[in-house]
Amino acid sequence: MDTVLPAQLSSTFTFANSPAIMAQWQLGQLVDAIVVSQIAKDRLALKIGTAVLEVHSSLEVSVGQQLSLEVVQTGKQIVLRIIPNPTQEDPVMASLRTILPQQLPLQLAFARFSEILESNLGLPPAVTALLKQLFQQLPCDQTIICDDKFKQSLIESGQFLERQLCSSAQADSLNRDIKANLLRLLAESAQSEADNTTDLTRHVGAALARIQLHQLSALIQENSPVAWAGELPIRHGNQIDVLQLRIEKDTTQDADIADKNWYTWLSLNLRTLGPLHAKIALSNQGISAMFWAESKPTADLVNEHLSYLHQALQRVRLEVKDIQCRHGHPPFSEPDRMPKGLLDITA
Repeated sequence: MDTVLPAQLSSTFTFANSPAIMAQWQLGQLVDAIVVSQIAKDRLALKIGTAVLEVHSSLEVSVGQQLSLEVVQTGKQIVLRIIPNPTQEDPVMASLRTILPQQLPLQLAFARFSEILESNLGLPPAVTALLKQLFQQLPCDQTIICDDKFKQSLIESGQFLERQLCSSAQADSLNRDIKANLLRLLAESAQSEADNTTDLTRHVGAALARIQLHQLSALIQENSPVAWAGELPIRHGNQIDVLQLRIEKDTTQDADIADKNWYTWLSLNLRTLGPLHAKIALSNQGISAMFWAESKPTADLVNEHLSYLHQALQRVRLEVKDIQCRHGHPPFSEPDRMPKGLLDITA
């Protein structure tokens, strides 16, 4: 609510030229003031420019507080209105709102990269070399089935680039980092004067915004069970599939229960099998997994091989509680994974 300060001429003016200054004020003019003292319960001494004047107000302020005022009445009684200081938006949320309309799911971005590379548009040699390097350094489908290599692939997914730089990561790891390769490609394509790099530059920027969206989202999850969420492009022959991964801690259980469940949600759209989703629950009591295949033949295929997964989990000393696969859609969607207050408009 706006607060008005009726400012009246009085002997409390410190400088003789104060009345002249007030006479020059015009409606709508903005002036800055500093609270000098609290004279009485409803009287303040404000310093405006070089003058100190007494004002009547019930406003609760502190000595030294700075005010921004607007002249709303002139004449015998000067009325000043306080202009509220604009609330500064949290820098993380401000960044999220900026990059949200720029981002593009990595599945779409990398599909466009592949089209540009195969179209042979005559890109500058340096740009072509960096684009090929981006694809060559992606983890392949055989790599991610190995525990240690899958972990390393997640580290090099781009979301941990800054952490790697701070920890003096090895050059090989930085050369494989997806965000690092995208930044190199963006710098080279943006500097190129060739017209045919414009579309590539735009899609590279959209892919970087997507990675930054996941990075920033992790910073605002203080009161959320989400521990980490991201996307990992995977080479499958000449094609690129994208694994979506989310890890969260169960907060629905009692706080006193030490054995908390950890959930891992996976989504992978394979061109040969169609969309495949999974929810994996892990606790001290064991592990359980539920798969959803949107294609009926894929659901049948997964069910045929669940016994192999069961045996593999037992070999690593995990007690298997339940594993099954259903035909259909999972009970979660991509917008549910986004930060509260934001919406993924690219769906």
